[in-house]
Amino acid sequence: MEHLLFDTQKPATLEAVRELRHHLERVLLDAVPYPPMRQRILLCLSEAVTNLVLHAKPKATHITTRFGRDELIWYLEILDDGAPWNLTEHKHSHIPSGFELTVNGRGAGILYAQCDQMEYISGNGTQLNRLRLVWTTSKQKQRATILIVEDDNALRKLYTLYLDHRFEILTASNGHEALKKIITKKVDLVLSDINMPEMSGLSLREELNQKRDTDIIPFIFLTAFDNDSIKKHASDLGIDDYLVKPIDKSQLINTIDRVLERSRQIYQQLTDRIDKSITTSLSPSLPNQSHNWRLSISTRNTGIGGGDLLLHKLDENSLQFVLADIMGHDDSAKFFAHACSGYLHGLLQSQSKITDENSVQLLEQLSEFAMQDELMSKITLTCCSAVLSPAGKICLASAGHPPPLRISKTGIKFVPVVGVLPGLLQDATYQSETLHITAGERIAFYSDGLFESAADGNLRWQLEDRIISALSETLSMPIDQALSIVMETFDQFAGSPPKDDVLLLLMEPII
Repeated sequence: MEHLLFDTQKPATLEAVRELRHHLERVLLDAVPYPPMRQRILLCLSEAVTNLVLHAKPKATHITTRFGRDELIWYLEILDDGAPWNLTEHKHSHIPSGFELTVNGRGAGILYAQCDQMEYISGNGTQLNRLRLVWTTSKQKQRATILIVEDDNALRKLYTLYLDHRFEILTASNGHEALKKIITKKVDLVLSDINMPEMSGLSLREELNQKRDTDIIPFIFLTAFDNDSIKKHASDLGIDDYLVKPIDKSQLINTIDRVLERSRQIYQQLTDRIDKSITTSLSPSLPNQSHNWRLSISTRNTGIGGGDLLLHKLDENSLQFVLADIMGHDDSAKFFAHACSGYLHGLLQSQSKITDENSVQLLEQLSEFAMQDELMSKITLTCCSAVLSPAGKICLASAGHPPPLRISKTGIKFVPVVGVLPGLLQDATYQSETLHITAGERIAFYSDGLFESAADGNLRWQLEDRIISALSETLSMPIDQALSIVMETFDQFAGSPPKDDVLLLLMEPII
């Protein structure tokens, strides 16, 4: 049965793109439990609507956006009353990222890479044009899996009857059979009799303790004998509980719930410790001065998910840095960020000499690796890189990252540097932009959380206006003081912790 979760109409303007993105994002937080999938849907919305607004002629006056799901799919529909604009006819075009509003061409490359199915139906001037994007739902098992190991057929059936309304149940009649199932199935807890033919429950636990992937599976023994020596042997094997038959339903369920909850707590504590260690290792750093540049960094961290990476390399003539934003807001995103940081560090250090071409080369290598490597292909990220040289020279390239801001007495301008997200297109190429920042000017690099962390669409526009104003008004102040004031402005609107990780890097030439 199909459920329509989001249905709204907006004027066909660039201003509406971000409003749509924020409105849909709130719906996705409840409707789609997987953060990477939410990011894919939002990226497709941004890319499709932006290209429609910029390139359909005659232009549409209104755009209707619908999002919904049924038992098997999520879908996004974009309907408009303009001229037909069929992105599916241009699957292989080279398109910059949908996070930018200054894009070129049709974003079919990104859409094909980010959704499972795409269909376009032209209205032929009499009906609305319709673009439909589909994502297949992966029905992940929510219930824990219990393996019942019991040689008595009647008891196996009884325990299954007790538990199958709460858990996924697997059964085995002895330890050998149980081992085969544990190897091929994901098992969350083993409920095992002790005295069984061929392999006893004690021997089964000993075997599991020898294997790295199975030694921490929660384990409950069942026995008909309340024997102190057997209890001690079982305890020495590191089991979680020991139940003496006969066992009633409530006792069994309560014991399983308690053991699973304890296992979850231990896992969470371990994850938190590792996460803290990884977060510390990902802390960005740059020198305060280098090659006649002053640099100042400030960050805000949500405490979860991927985060922002900033790495750099120095030689006698230049400084190169790379800024990346890892998408996702779960434990796995943090581990992906750590892996990505290691790879980017290796790319930087492998370059024997820093040249103006290094930024383009780094992004092309990153994109190729992100497409080919099994781990990196699971990461969605934006990235930019820049080479700083004396006399205010900066050579930069972008892979889907928000455009830098050039700040001067005459105002603030976006630097028009764009490029496709890493890993979306085979043999992706990037273009560099060379700037000469003069005395009295600054340039700001940032992650998209700087403007995207407000609670709703209205606050989001206020946040952007205040940040831009603060950057302009503090131009004459020392750079560290200016950065502090800008981030205080951010904190006032975004709250603590913010909705997304944030990094802001201000730079000015020393001339």
